[in-house]
Amino acid sequence: MGGYAGQILYIDLSTGSIEKKPLDMDYARKHIGGLGFGTQIYLDLIKNHPDFDALSEANPFVLMTGPLTGLKINGVARWTVGTKSPLTGFWGDANVGGYFGARLKFAGYDGIVITGKAEKPSYIFINDDDVEIRDAQKYWGKDIYETTDELSADLKTESKKPGQVVCIGPAGEQLIKFASIINNKRHVAGRTGMGTVWGSKNLKAIYVSGSGSLEVSNPDKLKELKEELKTVYEESIVIDALRSSGTPAHIDVGIISGDIPIKNWQMTDWDDIDEIGPGAIEEKLFAGHKTCYGCSIACKKDAEVKDGPYKMEKGPSPEYETVGTFGPMCLNTNIESIAKANDICNRYGIDTITCGATIAFAIECFENGLITETDTEGIKLTWGNAEAIVKMTEKIAKKEGFGALLAEGSAKAALKIGKNASDFLTTVKGLEAPMHDPRGAHGYGLAYGISPRGACHEASLNFNVEGGAQYIPEIETLSKDYEEFSSDERAQLNVACQDYGMFFSSCAVFCNLGSTPLTATHAISMVNYVTGFDYTLDEIINIGKRVWYLKRGLTNLFGARAKDDRLPKRLMTEMDDGPTEGSVPDMDKMLSEFYELRSFNENGIPTKKVLEDVGLQDLAALLNNV
Repeated sequence: MGGYAGQILYIDLSTGSIEKKPLDMDYARKHIGGLGFGTQIYLDLIKNHPDFDALSEANPFVLMTGPLTGLKINGVARWTVGTKSPLTGFWGDANVGGYFGARLKFAGYDGIVITGKAEKPSYIFINDDDVEIRDAQKYWGKDIYETTDELSADLKTESKKPGQVVCIGPAGEQLIKFASIINNKRHVAGRTGMGTVWGSKNLKAIYVSGSGSLEVSNPDKLKELKEELKTVYEESIVIDALRSSGTPAHIDVGIISGDIPIKNWQMTDWDDIDEIGPGAIEEKLFAGHKTCYGCSIACKKDAEVKDGPYKMEKGPSPEYETVGTFGPMCLNTNIESIAKANDICNRYGIDTITCGATIAFAIECFENGLITETDTEGIKLTWGNAEAIVKMTEKIAKKEGFGALLAEGSAKAALKIGKNASDFLTTVKGLEAPMHDPRGAHGYGLAYGISPRGACHEASLNFNVEGGAQYIPEIETLSKDYEEFSSDERAQLNVACQDYGMFFSSCAVFCNLGSTPLTATHAISMVNYVTGFDYTLDEIINIGKRVWYLKRGLTNLFGARAKDDRLPKRLMTEMDDGPTEGSVPDMDKMLSEFYELRSFNENGIPTKKVLEDVGLQDLAALLNNV
């Protein structure tokens, strides 16, 4: 079969054992790839001892590609990671692009399963058939950029092809709860603390070089499809905006619809938005276009600040979410300071959404007298104070002073600050919400509430579909117009977005940005032409449904219940003015309908019958005992 490399690596850091297991094609057809592989492998590894701390060596880590990863096609460079999250305590995963996934496939592997803990700082070296666990002491303590450059230089003579590095920075080493894993300095597995788990395992990096290639089962049909998609991409407004401005293009659209959270979600309209919008980024930061493997869209951008207090050398430009958290969320109009905060996060390896949202939370605590300059070592955490925002970002990244408290994330910080600090939280299941406001699109609220990993706009295709960026004509629920500022039919929409979305962006693994123009026919045909399988729409929806229940079940297994599906007070507070005036999601209605559609019990746990119906007997047995 085409598309797959044909092996999965199993590496035990405790024993040093390295095993290469052939990929069974019946298994591949049943699970597709990505989190389809990752979640099932993870469950199989923990089902006999499911009670463990996220930072213990008992917590496995799964890294998986999809059947399309490594092909020169728009929007298919992505790969997935998953494990128990140290930030939330529930299931955590992240989806990332770049070049690492392609190189791993070229080396002959569809994924890596990492268990145990190394006795000392280590990295994994992969050069085709040669796989080793090596000493990383000389790289420990170095930031993402230094590690990437030095490891690449040190190993360039050991492989036929240039290698790719994915690594953690000092934040992961210090077990900051929202540390990231980063490939090529800019492609970030950002959310839920994936890098923290690497730090707990003394795993600094993986270096991979591959000299192989991928086969395609039906190259003629794939070529025809790629020709057809040229016109589809040329006519896409979304793709045109991404090519031009990258993800910050959404700022111009989001401010009109009330989608952008401002002043820690207290406002949805802001006269100064243009100061940090695409025009300002183009004028003050832009330093070039970048892309992922095989993708012509080039939605990644470079930034440079040549002088001033926020001077930074050329490097990754802030994405929309980063601009949102360090900009409007903090009432910060200084785009150069946002670029500098992004640079700090990238170098140290921390999630910009959680970091920026936690700083906005801290600013509100400061404003209300819950913390003072004595707590913050003289830093005046006030709205719009760019200097203070950058200083606190660095303190968090270094786990210094008050930054050490904020390095736990806003939910844990609120517990320690006490009083009414929790009123200022924007978290669901302990994960800070992304920069999209459910008061303008009620389905987002349900998506945040029931997402297995916490508040997340990428856990399904709800944001794409309800936001109007993606249209799936083959599925009625994903191709109809929904009443604005309404909670009607959002439960049905979320179910459909989860089932199809698990196939699309979690298993196959299509990019939720670069693949937005694809219909279901396009996407399924592409997978079939590459793999030689004969998936139907009904089959991929059933696979997606099983994967979604598995992710949800893992989060339930780790302790999540119905109470954890609620939005925080701040996100449920009506606005007195602006685009979303008077609008809040009806969470009671949507959750009730969703629970019925998904066959959840009153505790928010899928029933034994529905889990068995989708083929998750082991999970059903485990959850029947909680």
